[in-house]
Amino acid sequence: MSLTSRGDVIGRMIGMLVFLLGVALLVLVFYVAFDLFTASPTKALGLQITGDPRHDPSFAKIAVQLAWVLFRIATLAVMSIAGSLIANKGINLYFSASQGHRAPAAPKDEPSETAI
Repeated sequence: MSLTSRGDVIGRMIGMLVFLLGVALLVLVFYVAFDLFTASPTKALGLQITGDPRHDPSFAKIAVQLAWVLFRIATLAVMSIAGSLIANKGINLYFSASQGHRAPAAPKDEPSETAI
């Protein structure tokens, strides 16, 4: 096994690991999103609303909890973009290593047709 092919194998392994890391991040995002979106509103907001104005949380507390849920949704969106970019970078690393890119050869000095 030559040094070049060993580098290709290591490069492909690193590319595959980066790809799997991105996929794992996407699976985590989908799991958390599924858990968040299937939760009852009482559980998602962390509030107990009984219908009695004396014991129900105030508007400010409801707004804070809603803002927290919206922040979690925005964080999930950013994490899904990051996971897909990481997976894409892993694919690019894998295929770059498998194709074995080499530096282009220096151009040869050829006589031009105008000099004749």
